[in-house]
Amino acid sequence: MSYVNAIKHLMGGGSLALGAAGIVKPATLARMTGTTTEEARGLGFRDVAIGAVIYSSPRLGLAQRALVDLGDAWVFAKRNPSIAALGLGSAALAAFAATR
Repeated sequence: MSYVNAIKHLMGGGSLALGAAGIVKPATLARMTGTTTEEARGLGFRDVAIGAVIYSSPRLGLAQRALVDLGDAWVFAKRNPSIAALGLGSAALAAFAATR
């Protein structure tokens, strides 16, 4: 398996798993991210959709993942700096894979 394929599966599977957690247990995701349960549920639906796109059209899905992770880093910078840093790292990884 190539490293780009590995990144695709990591980002796709992670998006689906985190998204499902946000839909099923929004309070848990809300505690992790410092959001409300309504925001966490919305993030969950968004991430499930992006995870599906990563598997159906990898370059498009990874580009979307990079963009929303940049947005998350911006939004969470004051709420939870560690989540912002994770978002920046995830955005860089997704952008790298999307261009390969």
